[in-house]
Amino acid sequence: MNNYVNAEITVFQQKMNGYLMLFNYRMMNLCVKAEPASLMPASIVLEDGAAYNIEDVANINKPDDYHFKVTPKNKNNMMPILEAVFAIHPEFEMEEKQEKNAFNEVEHFVIYSMPEVDKERRDLLNETTTSFHKECLARLDLEYASQSASFVSVLASVPAEEAEEAKDTISEIYDKAKENADEMLKAKLTEIEDGYQRYLQQKEDREAQAANEFDFSKGMRPNNPLDE
Repeated sequence: MNNYVNAEITVFQQKMNGYLMLFNYRMMNLCVKAEPASLMPASIVLEDGAAYNIEDVANINKPDDYHFKVTPKNKNNMMPILEAVFAIHPEFEMEEKQEKNAFNEVEHFVIYSMPEVDKERRDLLNETTTSFHKECLARLDLEYASQSASFVSVLASVPAEEAEEAKDTISEIYDKAKENADEMLKAKLTEIEDGYQRYLQQKEDREAQAANEFDFSKGMRPNNPLDE
């Protein structure tokens, strides 16, 4: 294929990848598990009036799949960090903590917990994820249709064999992009369902613990005025 056709195909591939990246980024911000990318939009405004990315002013770790540990590089920046994270993810539960580090220095940090996926949240996450997926597919369809239309005049000047190869290539890119989008949707829906099952198990565990702690010796007998 000639250089112009190859360049067109490369641009088409980049656009399709861009739509998939946007879809993936949106799903990561529908936090079931702790996704570091979900903190990227946080803009930390310090006393000097300048805005910083969160990685510039804090260290971010994941103790497990459902928690962030955010440690300010300067403890005086704790409040701006809290405000910035709350602005983009008010649903995160947070707890300020402190402990001594390896240098025997008191370290201040925040533990962010991902919200529980109860039935209401599961339904909302499923609906939103499906909506994002449909929007992604619509963008892929539109871009493919646009590229196919623009190729009509471009491919008219190349040999028939090259024209067919070019059309097959963009068709393969389009099909693969849709396949990737479908796989990403399936993975997210599975993650949401796993989060819901985790919530149900934790709810069952809490209820069992509450039952074990209940004083049946008082709860099972009738009230006796002499006990009052």
